[in-house]
Order: sequence, then C-alpha cells, then structure tokens
Amino acid sequence: MYNKLLRKLQPQCLPTRVIICIMMFTACWTSYMCRLQMSVLVVPMIKTAEDRSNLSGVCTIVDRNKRSLYSEPEEDVTQSPSNKTLEGDLPLENINQSNLIFRSVIPEVRRDTRPPGIYLFSNQPFNWSPFIRGQLISAYAWGNVPGNFIGGVLAQKYGPRQAILWSSILAALVSLITPILAQTSWIALLFSRVIIGLTGGVTFPACHNLVAKWSPPNEKGRFIWTLQGGTFGSIFLFGIISSIAEKINWESAWYIPAVSMLIWVIFWWLFAFDSPEEHPGINEEEKKYIIESQAGIVNVSKPTLKDTPILKILSSLPFICLALCHFGNLFLLFFYQNGMMLYQTKALGFKLTKGGIVSGLPWANRVLFAFIFGWAGDTIKRKNLLSITKLRKIATIFSHLLPGLCLIIVGYLGCSFTLANVFLILALGFNGAASVSNLSNNQDLSPNYAGFLYGLMNTFGGLSGIIIGPIVEEVAGKWGHSIERWRILFWMGASVCISCMVIFVIGGSGEVQSWNEIEPREERRDNNKKTNKKSDESGPSIRMSEA
Repeated sequence: MYNKLLRKLQPQCLPTRVIICIMMFTACWTSYMCRLQMSVLVVPMIKTAEDRSNLSGVCTIVDRNKRSLYSEPEEDVTQSPSNKTLEGDLPLENINQSNLIFRSVIPEVRRDTRPPGIYLFSNQPFNWSPFIRGQLISAYAWGNVPGNFIGGVLAQKYGPRQAILWSSILAALVSLITPILAQTSWIALLFSRVIIGLTGGVTFPACHNLVAKWSPPNEKGRFIWTLQGGTFGSIFLFGIISSIAEKINWESAWYIPAVSMLIWVIFWWLFAFDSPEEHPGINEEEKKYIIESQAGIVNVSKPTLKDTPILKILSSLPFICLALCHFGNLFLLFFYQNGMMLYQTKALGFKLTKGGIVSGLPWANRVLFAFIFGWAGDTIKRKNLLSITKLRKIATIFSHLLPGLCLIIVGYLGCSFTLANVFLILALGFNGAASVSNLSNNQDLSPNYAGFLYGLMNTFGGLSGIIIGPIVEEVAGKWGHSIERWRILFWMGASVCISCMVIFVIGGSGEVQSWNEIEPREERRDNNKKTNKKSDESGPSIRMSEA
C-alpha cells in the first residue's frame, strides 16, 4: 500500500537522489526556521528599559532626519513627560554620549505593563532586562550543543529518516505552545528554546548521514550544497517572521511556522529514506550507479556505537583542526543569527520589517556563493586540478579570512547604512565557501562516520551560540548599542574566524583516515575469540613465572 502510494506521488522525471536532496534542503530550512524565531522576535516581544528610554539606536539619535526614514515610529522621548529629563533636570538634547552610556547601566524599577492572565493574541511586549534577552537568544544553543552529539548517535543507530521525523514533530509542537509558555514565565520560554535546540541538533548530523549514503563522490559538493537550505530559508525567514510580528502580532509568528512544519513532516515521512538499498521507489539503474561509485569507501551496513572508534577520532589531529575550523564558521553564523537583528534595529535604526529583510540579504548571498563554490569544488575534484587537502585549505581563505576582514571594515563604517550592509552581505557571501571547506571535510576524513563526526564538531562549534547572545548584550546592549561598542564585537568575530582558519591550514587534511574502516562483526567476533584464547593459554605460564 505504502510502496504504491510512494510510486504514484514520486515524480518520475527526477532521479531519486535529487528528491532526497530536496528533502534535505527543506529539512535544513525548517530547522533554521525554529532556530531564527527567537533572534527575530526578541525585538517585538521584549522592550527593555533602555528601549523604552529610546537610548538604543545611536545612529537614529545622532541623525534625526535618518531616524524619520528608518526607525520605528515611536513616541518622541523629548516630548514625553516622563522622559523630558534624565538624571536630574538635564534636557535630553544636552546629554552627550557619555551621559547616554551612564544612563543605560543605571538600575531602575521595571514595571510590566502587560495585563494579568494568559492571552492568545494580546501582542503585548514583556518588560524584561537585556540580561534575560541575551539568555533567551542563547538558550537555543544550550540545547543545540548536546543535541548535535545526540543527533549523531540517533542518526547512526535509528537512521536519519526517523531521527529527523520525530525531532521535527517535537520542535513544531513546542513552538506551537511557546507564546503561552512565555506568558507563564521567561524561564519557561527559555526551557522551550533549549528543547527546540535539542531537536535542531539532530538535523545536520542526520543529513550528513544521508549525504554519505546517497551521493556519488563526484556529486558530493552539490549534495553538501543542499544543506544550505537553512541559509536559503533565512533569506525569507527574517523578513517573513518580522513581517508577521509587525503586521499581525508576535504570537502568530510562532503559530504559523509551527503549523507549516507539521505539514512538512508528512512529506518527509513519504519521500525520505536512509539509503538507496532501503528506498522502495528507486530504479535499479540509479541504485547500481550510486552503490558502485561508493564501492570501497562507504560501508553498506550501519555502524553501531560500539563499532565507532571514538578515542581514535577524538585524538585525530586532522579532526581536531576541522572541529576548530568549524567552530570559527559557526561563530560567524551565530553572530549573524543572534546579533544582526539587534544591530539593524537598535544600532542602525531600521524598522522591524525592514531590518528583517536587510538581515536576510547576507544569507541570500551565502546561498549563491555556496552554489558557485560547490560547483567549482566538484569541477576541481573531477579534473584532479588540486589535491583534496589543498582544495579544502584554499577554500578557508574565502570562508573564514575574507569574512573576518569584512567584519573589521564594518566596524569602522559608523552610521553608513548602505556600506555597512554591503560588507555584511559580502562577509556572509564569502562564507558560502564553507560548503567546500569545513562542511565537506568530515566526508573526506570518514564517509562511514560522517554523520557522527559532524555531530561531534557541531557540538563543539555550537558552544559559540551559547556565548554570543550574552556577549552581545554585555558589550553592546547595556551601553545603548553604540557603534563604538559594536566595533568591539566585529573585531571579536573577525579574530575568532581568522585564527580558526590558520589552525586548519596548519593541521587539516583531506585524506580518508585509517579509522574509517569498519571491521565486520563476524571478523571482530573471531578476533575477540582468538584474543581470549591467547590470554587463556598465557595465563598458566604467567602464574608460574610469578610463583
């Protein structure tokens, strides 16, 4: 029954591996949708005392004309009776930058203006502190860090199809009740983000398992490109989520994506399968092509956790360098995901919807560049123009060095709206080369354990997501999001990105590692028997020598 339904629904004009690519692309899209929601919605959901005093958005305060063009229409603080003066009777117009910084860190009583009770569509913001906002932004990463390791194990044991299916259902259901949890307590909201982070950690290790099983070697770069689905989704998600929050209410920006994700889960259950051998609708010619092209590299059987040489992996210098390189890449991505909406709306002064659209443009450029770099990488491999190791290391110049330099330049452009965004777009665009560098290197080192390796390196790299939210609030949020404070953040992002690249260039490798080989279970049992027999035979002689 199921096989007949699959054959009827599956497009016959497309190879099965293309359909698998589409499903991986959309899986990453939905994963990023859950990841980005909090980063966007903290703006309409939370109004800190600094926001209510209109002391954030230094560019809009400095230039009143630009403020009328870009920033959200708010009550003019110079006319508001409660804000005519700050700290004494000093008028706002006469306060210099140091006064602004001083005012932004003075403790004050926070009064929540929300009506008591729980409402489904109240659209009322919470009066929470910058500290709480930073914790809520980073909460996803708290779950994502262990989630990547768990995801690698689950995908290896139960298969990527089941792992993504159930984690996506859980993420959608939690997202659906998030507005109610938020009205209960900010701690409940934080806990829900940790759970969604756990589910998000499953997606990418599972997808890397699918890449290893479904991609012929000469098509691996294009398969890796499909994991840019999250990046592609970010192009629209920043604008869509912020637009829903601004035009309807912020609660709907949780409900609508959750319902759409539940619908998507049905398609994943129908069309995604762990390997060509398990797919009931693939034609024999395509199955034979994939399996023969992977002969001697990818093992047909799924390795168990006992089969996995964990100690050898953790002590492998090429893998350690790859994990550090991946940390630098994720530091850049989390910096954009967790900080750019605040930079666009608070420092540069864009409206919420416009800030969301502008924040999505760098991701559009990343998708475009990733496709170009992926195609170039496959061409270089097919024609043997460079060794795999040299190809990966040269790619880090584009994925890590150039983005770092662009971030440094942004820090010195001040309130130049256009130029700042041009270099932000270029920075993330160049990072599209990660599809050829760190995002592919785990497939080089060990195709058999590619998903597990990606889970490990994403677990380590996800630590950057934990620290970036609080760092942004500590360095810039408490000080009114001044351009000078953001310059420090841009230097931090650039330093991490470039130093991680240098480490990979020194110690990275593109060669298949010796621990990639999976010892057949029968052979392992025979070896264990021989080892036990030898130990039994040597036992008496050892006891005699001791005597």
